[in-house]
Amino acid sequence: MSALTTFLMGHFMRWFPHRAETGLRAVGHPDENSPVLVSCNYTLSVARLVRELEGLDVWVLVAQSSGINVWCAACGGEFTDHQVISAVKTSRLSEKVRHRRLILPALCAPGMDVKNIRDKTGFRARFGPAEASDIRAYLDAGMKKLEGMQRKDFGIGHRMDMLVSMNFVWWAPVAAAFAIFWPEHLFHFSVLFWGTALGVYVLFPWVPGRRGWTKAFIVTLVLVAGYVGAGRIVHDDPFFYWPWIVGAALLTAMIGMDLGGTAGPVPSDAEEALHRMGVKSMGSFMKEKAIGRVTLDREACTGCFTCNGVCPIGVFGRDPVVRKTRLARRGDCFSCGACVKQCPERALRLAS
Repeated sequence: MSALTTFLMGHFMRWFPHRAETGLRAVGHPDENSPVLVSCNYTLSVARLVRELEGLDVWVLVAQSSGINVWCAACGGEFTDHQVISAVKTSRLSEKVRHRRLILPALCAPGMDVKNIRDKTGFRARFGPAEASDIRAYLDAGMKKLEGMQRKDFGIGHRMDMLVSMNFVWWAPVAAAFAIFWPEHLFHFSVLFWGTALGVYVLFPWVPGRRGWTKAFIVTLVLVAGYVGAGRIVHDDPFFYWPWIVGAALLTAMIGMDLGGTAGPVPSDAEEALHRMGVKSMGSFMKEKAIGRVTLDREACTGCFTCNGVCPIGVFGRDPVVRKTRLARRGDCFSCGACVKQCPERALRLAS
């Protein structure tokens, strides 16, 4: 993939699937003892993984995910153990390496049955670090997760990375309409749109509200108050800028539509609303997946703590008395389903 395509995919088109070629790739000069890292076939995911592996000698096994990123594809059933099994067999991986180990992306845990991978291929799969930038240190540590490697970083760097890519798809068509019909207002609209988006993404952890739409709505209220105040002071009419007040309100729906897993770990308002209306999938934008609240059966739990190893934000803790798992940060859970899928005792489930 060209550098230009990588740039465009990374900054403007993450909403859309983009397929990389599946199969086994050699990074550097791997041999029969080199580690095997699994990736989905989303172009940007493969490109970023290979970039992080530069200078190492490893195998990269690219499995089918319909060109969708790891987390979304795993949650939506497009990147599961079945795709990994198929990739292992069709690539004839067992003839390339002597060991029988696979390193899976941590964020694919909601869709992977590692026991099925082992039974069908003979390869034991483990989940690597949540961030591609930690893979080199993970390999240097003998494929052991160091402190923090199992958690997804939703810090300011991540939010700025997602800001343009997740909102350009909303801005572009509206901006085109302004350019055609109201060119004199295009600049004002763009400032309003990106100013609101920037405020939501930068201030995300501190804006009140558990839901994405709630957070975006609060930021929009600040903008509306600004328009009302300006209208009152400049024109002695608080609703003088009423088209922009309405526009600011509509931005709430666009910018706050799918903040779950983008700006931060919160549930997706859009997915939940559509599920309640009976719509469980919508092309590549939303794949059918379980929606609900994680519950724990304390009697079935054996305290293996597998759940904590795959939880991207660390909501689990240990009960020091009975030495079993507990939902220590239940309010932070956004029901990605990784723990439910990986619990060997089926002590966790998603309850609607």
